[in-house]
Amino acid sequence: MNKERVNQLINDLKSADFCCHRIIELNMELEVLNHKKLGLSHSKIELTKEQEKSTKPMPVFHSGYTSKIAMLYDIEQKENEILYYRKRLNECKPIELLTLRDQNILFDLYVFKTPRNLVVEKYGYTVKGLYKHIYSVMSKVV
Repeated sequence: MNKERVNQLINDLKSADFCCHRIIELNMELEVLNHKKLGLSHSKIELTKEQEKSTKPMPVFHSGYTSKIAMLYDIEQKENEILYYRKRLNECKPIELLTLRDQNILFDLYVFKTPRNLVVEKYGYTVKGLYKHIYSVMSKVV
């Protein structure tokens, strides 16, 4: 049972990088949607000087939202997705109880994806000893 929880914590740590990047992307998308909601964005396309001088018709683009309700629904969905990723990041909280050195080992291996032979060399372990150490310290905090 305890080994399963340690493995789950390691998997959560591996996905932390993705969660952080996804939260940043969603926040940027939310910012765009909030500007559209408030009417601060330009709905028309700005033409270049050459296009303005042209006698030929310019392409017409339609905005992505025909309904304010659809936009509000999209905003709510993105906020819910951000909450989901925040919850997943909070599942990594027990790692904060480890010593700074052990945290650095975990981050080097699972977040920064440093090759394990470099991590072993950096911290003075054998490969087997490194993983044995990781599982022993993580089983204490889980």
